[in-house]
Amino acid sequence: MWFNRRSRSSKPTSVNKADAIVQIVERTQAVIHFTPEGVILEANDMFLRALGYTAAEVIGQHHSMFVQKKYRQTQAYQDFWNRLRAGEFFTDEFPRITKDDEVIWIAATYAPVFDEAGTVVQITKIATEITRQREAIRAISKGLQALSNGDLTYRVELSAQDRMKEVADSFNAASENMANLIRQVKGVANTIDGMSQKVSGNADELSRRTETQAATLEQTAAAVDQLNHTARKAADYASEVGREAQDTRKAAGDSSKVVEDVTAAMQRIEDSSKSISQIVSVIDDIAFQTNLLALNAGVEAARAGEAGRGFAVVASEVRQLAQRSADSAKEIKSLIVQSSEYVRDGATLVSKASGDLGGIFRSVDRISERIREVVSGLQEQTITLTEINTAISHLDTVTQQNAAMVSETAGVTMELSKNSTSLSDGISIFTVAPAGATLH
Repeated sequence: MWFNRRSRSSKPTSVNKADAIVQIVERTQAVIHFTPEGVILEANDMFLRALGYTAAEVIGQHHSMFVQKKYRQTQAYQDFWNRLRAGEFFTDEFPRITKDDEVIWIAATYAPVFDEAGTVVQITKIATEITRQREAIRAISKGLQALSNGDLTYRVELSAQDRMKEVADSFNAASENMANLIRQVKGVANTIDGMSQKVSGNADELSRRTETQAATLEQTAAAVDQLNHTARKAADYASEVGREAQDTRKAAGDSSKVVEDVTAAMQRIEDSSKSISQIVSVIDDIAFQTNLLALNAGVEAARAGEAGRGFAVVASEVRQLAQRSADSAKEIKSLIVQSSEYVRDGATLVSKASGDLGGIFRSVDRISERIREVVSGLQEQTITLTEINTAISHLDTVTQQNAAMVSETAGVTMELSKNSTSLSDGISIFTVAPAGATLH
């Protein structure tokens, strides 16, 4: 660090104070004196121990014995001494070569000493060896470089006496804490990545199932709607059948009235047949009496002789007519009896038909009742199917919403997986040792 030339110092007000300062510097610092040309005039013990020389080995030698050979020949080194001779002084850190050809570092101040005339008569250097500090700083710098490259396994090892030990320990603790954090982040990132993949897979599967469910619900809704339509038609058909059953019962009631009329007519025919049979019996009796009278008339005509011959012929004719009448009456009676039997059979059949019609009426009534129950059930079923269809429509809407949510969840999961991958890629630049491993 360069400074401008300072003004000439005033004379010390106390010799003892100046001596005290010199003694303190001589005891605590490495001090060496040069001519303005860089020839060594004197060096204290601390300087000699630091460089490994004796006083005899350095006095009369040039300052360049302590610098690297390449640097001795540079313009910068020449300018270094020219500026000192010009009265400038500066403080900086310098590498110096020891007797054993090793490099040490010193923090030094080169200061020109002026006489009363302001002429530089001597160059004095006051220095402190900082090699260990430089090594510590270099080790810490190396650790920081490793840290900047993502290597969290590097540790700075310094002795307990080193003044940079606390800094090194803080660096090591920070690296360890960061390594633990990175391990945790890696673990969390891996867990998130694995869970994201699993959630993504489950979301895809759920999406497929939801789509299948939506399609099934759509088909179910269509089927229920068709079933509802069919149930309505069945209810309409059942109502129509009920009306037809009522019409049938009415028609059957009319038929019952016809049967009753037929039964009454058959009864009247049977009664008329009985009356005719009685009349035929009377005719038969009359024919029998006529036949007897004709027979008696023939007997009397025979008795009368020739005079009664004509009457006998008439009596014979009458007897024949009476006989034919009797035969006809018998035949009519036989027919009437047969007709009466037919009428009785017809009346029996009509009575049976009337009973069957009564059974049909009761069956029609039961059928009508069942049809009314079926119609009521179908109407209730239609209402239920309508409610089911509404519920399925609502469920289909919810399923569609679920499908949209599943799709959105899948997108968020994919984004989370991408972010997790990006996080993993981001922390992959860090190198960490396994937990519990010993680092050096």
